[in-house]
Amino acid sequence: MHKNIIRIKKEKSNYLIFSSEGMLLSLTREEFEAFEKHGKKKKINPEYKEILSRLASYGILEFEDFKPDDERKTYDLSLLRHNSSEPLYPAPVLAHLSVTNKCNMSCEYCSVRELHCSNAEKELTTEQWKKIISGLAEWGVFQIGFTGGEPTLRKDLPELANHVHEKGCVFNLTTNGWLLDEKLVSKLAESGMKQCQVSLDSHIKETHEKLRGKGSYERAIKSIRLLKDKGVAVGIDCVVSRNNIGSIPEFIKWIEKEGIPYLTLIKLKKGDLSREYYNYLMPDYHAYSRLIKDICCREKNKNPNITLDCGSVSNLQAVADKNKFHNLPVAGCPLGHHLICISPSGNIFSCAALLDKRLCLGNALKDDIKEVWENNSLLREFRLIKQKISGKCRNCERLDICRGGCRGISYSINNGLFGSDSTCKFQEVKNGNTG
Repeated sequence: MHKNIIRIKKEKSNYLIFSSEGMLLSLTREEFEAFEKHGKKKKINPEYKEILSRLASYGILEFEDFKPDDERKTYDLSLLRHNSSEPLYPAPVLAHLSVTNKCNMSCEYCSVRELHCSNAEKELTTEQWKKIISGLAEWGVFQIGFTGGEPTLRKDLPELANHVHEKGCVFNLTTNGWLLDEKLVSKLAESGMKQCQVSLDSHIKETHEKLRGKGSYERAIKSIRLLKDKGVAVGIDCVVSRNNIGSIPEFIKWIEKEGIPYLTLIKLKKGDLSREYYNYLMPDYHAYSRLIKDICCREKNKNPNITLDCGSVSNLQAVADKNKFHNLPVAGCPLGHHLICISPSGNIFSCAALLDKRLCLGNALKDDIKEVWENNSLLREFRLIKQKISGKCRNCERLDICRGGCRGISYSINNGLFGSDSTCKFQEVKNGNTG
């Protein structure tokens, strides 16, 4: 039977299917016809076993006779092959809405504090955000995520979440968890929230609070348990730094014991940290790569399901066989293809790691966002990153896979949008220097 499907949309000769878990699949006409005709049956039609089993492995079909271990997933490689200034999709898959510039915490490595927490931007009203959300949904955006600052500081959060749900998009919330009480969680769940990301850097209280502040650990743990009680799938966002990298394997065991389904490891961004302190906090390349090998490059990655942010792909390069990347959901830097970000005042940015007013693409209330998406000169340059990149990445054999590493890291460290990601040591590993 069909399962976890939020939206189906025809794009040219293919069909895009978006699931409640945030997965986007592109099906050929033949695959879609098999999906439509045989996907609601109890057992797999032998004539279409390969197609139907693959779709079941992604969790959008369910059959009595399907055995997950029988089939290996293969992922869409279109971004790896893409080398054009045109966007891969007519609309981004995901829109991050930073609905407030306020935050009730002061994490030492916050990557958006300078831009959002200075109160320099006037926040949009409820109706203005609703107008933007309606436009994004009509345009074809599949998932809308609320970020900040801290989005739970907005009193109209459930109303905005409900509007996202009514417009047929997947709603996602990223929060520090401090203000999530039973009443708010209930309202958000009733408003269609199926999944929520909570920031937690360790199962060890002292480690987490060293990075996030006193009292933050108990608040995060309480929010996680409240979300689980209300049937919301919880994901943990963990920023990897020198302070917590050694305890992450035990952290994962704790996550599994707690029954938390998702964990995302996020590579440290500079934000407004000093260069010296950022270099100190950044985990050693080889140590982080070995960690990724131990926890991600295993045969089964289910409990929890561990994902990496695109900035961590350069570390994955050091420990993953290039020939196996078609069995990994690796996209590298997706600037100009998958994502758009909108600030508290409605300003449009390409990525949450590039929230610099000099890199503003336009304004969602004043400009035609479709026109911005298709024709903005900076986005068109980002899509040609494999041609534009300079430095050691330019001739790297794996440029297709990571697309030059994190542009946010490159910009903040080297002050250049098209320089190589200086935190990547893949060439050293290739040449035998494993640290």
